[in-house]
Amino acid sequence: MIPAVDLETPAIKPCAAVDDPFTSDFTWLLHRAERVLTQNFDEACRNVGLKDMRDTLVLAVAGDGETRTQIEIAQTLGLDKTTLGAIIDRLESQGYIVRSTDPSNRRIRIPTTTEHGQAILARALVARDEVVAGTLSSFTGDDLHVLRTLLWRLATASS
Repeated sequence: MIPAVDLETPAIKPCAAVDDPFTSDFTWLLHRAERVLTQNFDEACRNVGLKDMRDTLVLAVAGDGETRTQIEIAQTLGLDKTTLGAIIDRLESQGYIVRSTDPSNRRIRIPTTTEHGQAILARALVARDEVVAGTLSSFTGDDLHVLRTLLWRLATASS
């Protein structure tokens, strides 16, 4: 016998883990928020000639005036060293980064953002600011202050 189908009940029922701001899984909410902002930022990066947000972050860290090795940049950004190596290879081939060797250890490479890299970084940061402002346009200044403060505390918390 085939069971009767209830046509009045929606096929997809709400799920407390993802369908309500106060009962949704917290890590899922953060993941979704990150995805929205990252997708918008990645598109802005592509529009100025970079691959994605990571290119912008690498250019920013490599060009901030501090001398950092590739390993230190990877640690700063939370990137795998192999992933960072591929990003730096690409940025170097585009003329946005140059690598020099550490005078005390020739095996250690120190990436630095070039003048051309600083120019594309500046364009990417303007594009980022525009997409973030658009994405968060419904937030008040106080909302943004609280959000940044809480996210900073979470991001820098010790595990």
